[in-house]
Amino acid sequence: MGSPESEREDEGLVVRGAIEETSVPELLRSILGSGETGVLTFRKGDVTKSVFLHMGRVVYARSSDPDERLGEDLLLRGRISIRQYLEASQLVAPGRRLGTILVELGALEPEDLVAAVEHHVKEILLDVFTWSTGEYELAMTEPGTEDVVTLHVSTESLIVEGIRRTRAWSRIYRGIGGDVESVPVPTGNNDALLRIELTEEEQEVLTRVNGRATIEEICQVSYLSNLETCRVLWALMVLGVVRKGQPGEEVARAERMAQTEDELDLEGVVESFNQMLGRVHSFLRGRVGDEVDGFMDEVLSRIVGQYESLFYGVDLRQYGRADYDQLLANVADLPPAERRRLMLAGLNELVASIQLGVREHHGAQEEAVVSGIIKEAYRKLGVP
Repeated sequence: MGSPESEREDEGLVVRGAIEETSVPELLRSILGSGETGVLTFRKGDVTKSVFLHMGRVVYARSSDPDERLGEDLLLRGRISIRQYLEASQLVAPGRRLGTILVELGALEPEDLVAAVEHHVKEILLDVFTWSTGEYELAMTEPGTEDVVTLHVSTESLIVEGIRRTRAWSRIYRGIGGDVESVPVPTGNNDALLRIELTEEEQEVLTRVNGRATIEEICQVSYLSNLETCRVLWALMVLGVVRKGQPGEEVARAERMAQTEDELDLEGVVESFNQMLGRVHSFLRGRVGDEVDGFMDEVLSRIVGQYESLFYGVDLRQYGRADYDQLLANVADLPPAERRRLMLAGLNELVASIQLGVREHHGAQEEAVVSGIIKEAYRKLGVP
């Protein structure tokens, strides 16, 4: 939360700070993650936005911007007409809110009002994610009971959606640590992934985070633009799914892998991968039956273009295993060091393709099981 100033006032504990010293995503992750109750106020110029919190959940939001009121939001989305808006606005009075009046006039159904208010609150909050300057203040007070319309969306989803709206490269660059040559490392904390929905392209970025590729290298192979790729990595860092590698960490990891590869003969390494693939195949067969073979064909086809010489004539229909003799025959003309490098790179890419495919076709719970199988196999190989 940057370096906020805290002080006790009559109304309770107040925490203040500047958005420039932190960022809205990190701020909300900290506040909501600790289960705070109170009012979080953002100010920039003449605009003030207040976000009401109850036990770490957003329950309401208000904006001083007249173009961000509920009526204007409904009008903008075409949910009410100009005449309905003007007529209802004239009837607004203390104790009589616009939403209730619109229901009374028949402009909105009662069940539609709750969804409209929820959308309105969410839009007020998400707009703040685009702010790179301003001030914030958190007052630890109970929100009024009339202001409770808890959003039916996880904190993690709000953060991801808010970061997607960020267009400022300076903010994104600072969010990823200000160094595209750094190596992002998976933390193993994947609980947040169960509460968000990543696009196919965003999921592909996640599979590239392997503790070896730099941010720049991930950008080079991503289907998204460089800015969008960095934005995804920033979101994953805020959620604690990914962290920035420490100086020298990637070198040490590479050295450990190189040492492990030297200690194991190539056939033994491939056999370890095949045992991993066999366990994944067996698990998926228990879920989808014979459809698992079609799935394995699909994930292999994703990387054949990049490793065509290695995987020529190879399929994964024999219990998910890649035939070692066929792989070796395909790269027999290469020098031993290059042969080993290509085979290990191809098998690692195959594993990443399987993770992505499971996420796309079978969901986050199945992906968690498959990721556990893969993690255990890498542990046995000596790769943390």
